[in-house]
Parts: sequence; structure tokens; C-alpha cells
Amino acid sequence: MKQRLQLLPLAVFLFILPFPGTVTLRLLALGLALIACAWRWRQDGFPHVPARNALLFWGACALVSLAGAIDPAYSLSEIKNELGYPMAALIAFLTLTRSRDDAIFFLAALILGNLALSAFALRDNLFSGLPQWNEGGVAGGSGTYATYQLAILPVLMWAACVLPQRGRLALISALGLLQLLLALLVGQRAFWLAAALQGVFGLYLLRARGFVAISAQRMRALGAAAVILSLVAMVGATVTRDAVSVSRDPRITSLPAVTGRILEHPLIGKGFGRQAMSKAYPDLVSKEFPQFTHPHNLFLNYGLAMGIPGMLAIVLVFFALLRKFSQMSRAEDRIIAMAGICGILLVLGVIARNLTNDFFQRDLALLFWSIAGMLLGYAQHVRDAPGAASGGARA
Repeated sequence: MKQRLQLLPLAVFLFILPFPGTVTLRLLALGLALIACAWRWRQDGFPHVPARNALLFWGACALVSLAGAIDPAYSLSEIKNELGYPMAALIAFLTLTRSRDDAIFFLAALILGNLALSAFALRDNLFSGLPQWNEGGVAGGSGTYATYQLAILPVLMWAACVLPQRGRLALISALGLLQLLLALLVGQRAFWLAAALQGVFGLYLLRARGFVAISAQRMRALGAAAVILSLVAMVGATVTRDAVSVSRDPRITSLPAVTGRILEHPLIGKGFGRQAMSKAYPDLVSKEFPQFTHPHNLFLNYGLAMGIPGMLAIVLVFFALLRKFSQMSRAEDRIIAMAGICGILLVLGVIARNLTNDFFQRDLALLFWSIAGMLLGYAQHVRDAPGAASGGARA
């Protein structure tokens, strides 16, 4: 019971995280979790943080960018929101995800939160009478919801390996199909591109690590089918959403100007934050598309905000995580190996999704680092406890 009380704030945090308007409650839960972590640190010491050097470089670039910030107060606030809180979540999950039971507890919170959010999404979009996604619904906007789904799908794969065997495959299959149904309602083309990437790489890794036994020919056929179905869904989303043509898309037409502004201040940029472009270069905000207040690309945003070192920093962070998850995917323990595979898919999904927008912030950044911390924390603690590792291998 005492152990569950320590985990409860993080479980509440995971449950409410996808819901808009829960900032105060989620930060309170995160604060209580850090108090529980401090108790653990007194007993076991501070956890090892994977990708530590890349994360420190990322933080250093963000702080250095304050020297050239067009709005230092805004940039400092964004550093707190986009680096401070996410790193607190990462460390909390690294500390408290210590066993399979802990992982099950957190996965249950994520799944229950997903079911609740999915129910609201279905209500808001099947019965709203609107021709497109209800952007003002409880489930949030279409862009954020699609990004949330790309983080949840790999977690469901890990849950299929971690949860108790009875009924887990039926539950996970139903949840996976529910996500695809909602993705059709969302109508985000970028979702299908990223989901196809996750599916193809996931199939390859599952076969390479011995989780599925299929021939190379069948694997190629399944991969091709995933790509084709995703392309069909993308075409459907383009038609139903009346998407802007490539020749008018500000993400394309503004690329030379955005690149030029990055090269004007290549070392420190104009201050950390997604709105660096609108604050420093208001002339780049499209008059035809006034919502285009940032380049809609994570790496370009970082270039405007922190210069080329900032772009390099986020690339190094993702690379370090991919390398760590790749090492985990080769573990003899099947649950750790699956955690590694799911971690790879999580990172690939986030990268692919944020090539055409920038949702690596606020609740979605918190979700990414929470899931990464859960996967890494489980592997770290189980690896250091031989008895627990052997139990995981038999699962």
C-alpha cells in the first residue's frame, strides 16, 4: 500500500495529462511525485539519466539563447515549461518505475485516461454535426490529438507484453482499433505518415528481435500494405479537410526566408520558444494564413530560437535516446526488449510528426518524456535486480 501511495501522484498525472485545461492539477501531481522521489533518492541515490550529456547540451543551448532573446521573459518561461517540467517528469518516472507491478500501475492509468479521452472524442465528433473534427471539444484540437495517438500506440505494444496475460491481447487489440477509428475522424495527414513509419519499423524490429516469426517476403508485403493504406487515408484526409495546395502552403513557401533568418543569427538565435518567429520576425507571419506564427517544423523552430547549436542539440537528444532504446531492444529479458522497441517507435513517431508542425511542447512533451522515463526506468531497475529480470524474461 505504501508503494502504491508513492506511485499514485504519477498515475493521476498520466491520467489527466491528455486533457486540456488540467495544468494546475498535473503540476500539483508532478510536485507530489517529486516528493516521493526525494524519499527514494535518500535510500537509493539519484537515478542514472540516459542521454544525460545530450540533455545538458540542450539545456545549455536554451539558456545561452537568452543572450539574444527578443523577449527574455517569454523565453525563460518557455525554458521552464518545455525543459524544466519535462525533465522533472523524466526523472520522476526513472525513479519510480522500479518493477513490473509499477509499470502495470502506470500503464493502467494511461489506458484509463485514453479510454476516457476517446469517449469524449467520440461524443464530440460523432454527434456534433460538424463535417470535420471538433477543434473545441474536450479531447482538444486535431493536431494535438493525432500527436497524442502517436505516443500512445507504442505504449499499447508494450502493454501487450507487460499486462497480465488474461484478456490482454483482446484489450490491446480493441484499443489499437479504437485509435485508428479516431484517427480517421481526426483527419490529420501527418498522422498517417508517422503511423506508417512506426508500423514498418515496428514490424521489422519485432521480426529482428524474435517477437514474431514471419518470412521476409510476408514482412515486405505487410509493410507495403501499411504504406498503401496510410497513403489512401492521407488522400481521404486531404479531400475532407480541403487542404491547402503545396504551392500555397506557408510551410513550403516560407522555407527560404526562415532558413535565411536562421543564418542571420546562427549561434544563439532569438530566444527559446515556439513563438520566436512571430516575436522576432513578424514579417514572416503569413497574412493569408495568420495561424502560421511558427515554421511548423520542430527543427526550424529550434534554429530560429537557438541557432544551429539548438538544432544540433535536439538532434543529439533524439539520437541518444534511439541508441539507448536500440541497446534495450537487444536485451534477453523480453519485457525490456519490447520496451526498447516501443521506445524507438515513440521517438520515430515524434520526429516524423513534428516535421510538418511543432507539437513537442506542453502536455505532449510531458507525455513523451513520461513514457520515455517509464521505459528507461523499468529497464534500468530490472537490469540492476537479477531476480526481477529473470521474472520478466519468463513473462
